[in-house]
Amino acid sequence: MPVPIHLAVFEDIAGLDDDQIVEIIARVGRDDLTIALKAATEAVKDKVLGNMSGEEREALTQYMESLGPMRLSEVEIVQLQIVNKFKDDLSDD
Repeated sequence: MPVPIHLAVFEDIAGLDDDQIVEIIARVGRDDLTIALKAATEAVKDKVLGNMSGEEREALTQYMESLGPMRLSEVEIVQLQIVNKFKDDLSDD
């Protein structure tokens, strides 16, 4: 059973507990998560990366660097898609 997660904005991730972060990592694709983290605050990056294994963290960090610069608007769209994914969960309760 999925852990309940309530996000109003992407930055709310920084205030979630570790079980919720693990759930987000499991349910959000690696590509989307990597793009979303490119413009995230250090608090969000630290929270997400801190809940990954060393190997996962290294792979995601390398992938993020390989993407190069991106438009902020592109990153914000992916962040919003992630927020909406978990907003939709609220209607299933």
